[in-house]
Amino acid sequence: MVQDYRTAIEKNKKLETENKSLALSLEEAIKHQETLSKRLETINQESLRDTKGLDQWKTETRKEIRGIMKEVEKCIPQVESLLENK
Repeated sequence: MVQDYRTAIEKNKKLETENKSLALSLEEAIKHQETLSKRLETINQESLRDTKGLDQWKTETRKEIRGIMKEVEKCIPQVESLLENK
């Protein structure tokens, strides 16, 4: 019975040591997860900002294209009249 008691005490010490090691690993994993979560949030914010910038670029490009199309539409009658005069 004394031997069982000593075996139980040794096993308990081993388990406590393993428990401490696992607790430290868990803390490190939680810190790493927090770091990765912050990086992901930063990437999401940058992506959102880039998307808004892209939307603005699209809007400006569409305005420029509309302006060019209006200029071309103004030129078509002039070209037609030049072709008719030949």
